[in-house]
Amino acid sequence: MTMMKWLFFLIVFLLPAGSTVVFTVIDSNENPIEGAEIYFCARKAVTDAEGKATFENIPDLSDTEYSGCTLEIRKEGYLSVTDAFAVTEDMILTYILYSDIMATISGTVYFDSSDNPAPFIAVRIYGAVTDEPLASILTDENGRFSFEISVDRPIYAVVSDYEDQKFFLSTDKEQVLVVNTKGIISDVEISIRDTKGRPLEDVLATLESDLVTYKGTTDAKGNVVFQTVTRGKYVLTLEKERYSTVTQEVSVAPSEKDGVYHLDFILELATSTVVINVFSAANRLPVSATVVVTAEGEEVTRILVEGTESITLEPGTYTLDISTSGFEPVKRQVLLLEGQTKNLDFELEASQRTVRAKSETVPLGILLLGAGGILFFILLYIWKR
Repeated sequence: MTMMKWLFFLIVFLLPAGSTVVFTVIDSNENPIEGAEIYFCARKAVTDAEGKATFENIPDLSDTEYSGCTLEIRKEGYLSVTDAFAVTEDMILTYILYSDIMATISGTVYFDSSDNPAPFIAVRIYGAVTDEPLASILTDENGRFSFEISVDRPIYAVVSDYEDQKFFLSTDKEQVLVVNTKGIISDVEISIRDTKGRPLEDVLATLESDLVTYKGTTDAKGNVVFQTVTRGKYVLTLEKERYSTVTQEVSVAPSEKDGVYHLDFILELATSTVVINVFSAANRLPVSATVVVTAEGEEVTRILVEGTESITLEPGTYTLDISTSGFEPVKRQVLLLEGQTKNLDFELEASQRTVRAKSETVPLGILLLGAGGILFFILLYIWKR
């Protein structure tokens, strides 16, 4: 026995008591296998009539240089199983032993139809029970493949990168694997909501690739369905008046549930920005002013601008009224497009104050009375002389 093995035994027996591991060994039909030899963590046990064997006080080797225990299960007439793992708690494990009688599986891989063989394409083999990878083989120039496997082991194959297509293989006949490279057909349902979760009706949805274009509008529930769409990448465009347009690349894959591939989107109201700059026409200095924004005669917002201010509005036509003490008011109409930022400069002219003299008309009777009084005093003066 080598020094390393002696060291391993020493570590195992010096470590404190550990966990219990119970193994169950069965065949491909889930029948217990009696008499299977299990070598685990420098110990040996043999399965009973129920296919069970128990190992007690297995130490935790995860923090040692060994990282864990090795496992080997042997039984005449079956292929041996090996594994390695650390035991940090009590465990109950089941292992399947497959027959050591080998069978040859052969076949041909085609793309889309049986008259189009797939040469030099990777075929990956997986165990059907555990999905563990077992082998990877390459087709020849005629698209053919061949390999050996336990006669009782269920397996499936995946060709190249077409992981959504599994081919379950058997030993009783020649295998024919026709891979759908154009994709699997499915329906695509697109659901569209606003930012408050409400469905949006009459949204124009366009799903487009280099080969095909699908168009439709959402119903009252905010849904639109495109039928018989093949797997692949598309560009999806969603358009609705007063909402920001969404353009996004999407990958359509086959659905595993109801045959419908679902996509969910949220549309936000489109906005534009107005940057308002208010200053004096005389000296170009900023001026504080009240800005009233109206649309179709209805007030939209009212703000106080301290020289410069930004307002976010939906696309449309607006009227801006700017007023402040000491300056002439200004009114301007502006058209805002979706996503646009528009800068508006307002030069305010100082108000011109005009003083007007006001004359009043004196009644005729008062004028005659005054003239008579003056004449009386003149005659009195002459008489005294």
